[in-house]
Amino acid sequence: MIGCYNTIKCTGLLSNLLYMLLAIGIISAADLGLEMAEPNTPEHTYFVESLVLGGTICIIVIFGCYGLVCNLLSVNIIFTLFILIILGVEYLQLHNYGYSPLKRHSVSPWHQLELAWHGLSKQNDSETMQLYESSHHCCGYNNADDYKNLHLLIPASCYRYQPYNDANDTVSDRQIIYPHGCLETLTNSQQYVQQRDKVFMWSIVGLEIFILVQTIALSWLLYKLKQRQRIRRQVPPGVRREPRANHIAGSRAQLLQNV
Repeated sequence: MIGCYNTIKCTGLLSNLLYMLLAIGIISAADLGLEMAEPNTPEHTYFVESLVLGGTICIIVIFGCYGLVCNLLSVNIIFTLFILIILGVEYLQLHNYGYSPLKRHSVSPWHQLELAWHGLSKQNDSETMQLYESSHHCCGYNNADDYKNLHLLIPASCYRYQPYNDANDTVSDRQIIYPHGCLETLTNSQQYVQQRDKVFMWSIVGLEIFILVQTIALSWLLYKLKQRQRIRRQVPPGVRREPRANHIAGSRAQLLQNV
């Protein structure tokens, strides 16, 4: 039983170390998100909650490691309750925001793209759309044919320059239109972000469940070990407990010998 306890204890420390690294990742991602999010928006609230959650996880991990190192049953039980609370908070966060808060944000990337394209087609404001195309390497709302449908020239922001060797073996640049529209590019990038967030979140949840089961097993083994030690210290019925030697008993015996 002691060998099993030590094995679970070592794996528990490693799991908590990995858990803290993931929590630091949450804090870093939330910090970057706060820099881009606008105040008083659901997106900003989501990143603030993630920042608080990551910091709380770090504190809980330190508390749990203290219980593991010191073999404290009460601390392990409290750590188990903390893990259950964290799982509940993460469930509520996913239930309220999903894997990405951007869909609930009124100024989502899709809305920004629609505003940029609407400004081009309705208000003849091409600067916003061209900046969007240059930064996202796309052309038009769906593709470059959108400009032809509006009887507009394809702007320079739709072209990328690729070096090539001409017949005289001279290196020059040629213009190539971006093959994808901005809507497709944005959708693909957001799907990648959501898949990444989903994998990251489920990795944390899976690790938390593993740590939870591990802590429960460790607490049960620690309880059994302490119970076994308590039984060993008990004196069987009918056996007289030997008096403990102390300085008073030793002094009394020495006085009797001197007399």
